[in-house]
Amino acid sequence: MPVYEALFWTQIRPVADELEQAASKRSVPGVVHALQQVVSEACADLGYRLFLRAMKAYSVEISEERGEKFLALGERFGYPEFLVDDNLNVRVD
Repeated sequence: MPVYEALFWTQIRPVADELEQAASKRSVPGVVHALQQVVSEACADLGYRLFLRAMKAYSVEISEERGEKFLALGERFGYPEFLVDDNLNVRVD
């Protein structure tokens, strides 16, 4: 498994159930599987952008620690900080 794909999945797996539940409530079941296909068959960079978009669109809540991990992965892809954390639903503990 390529490095970026592995990094991507280490960040998605912990929130996959919450994302799938949120998307299914809005009649979009299978979003996590679709993201997996994008990452493995097309491009991990594109998959991560779509993942972030889905997390924001469905307001999936994450911890500050998870948010920091998302930022770190975004840095590896060369994303500016605002692209990752703008409108991300980060729980303040």
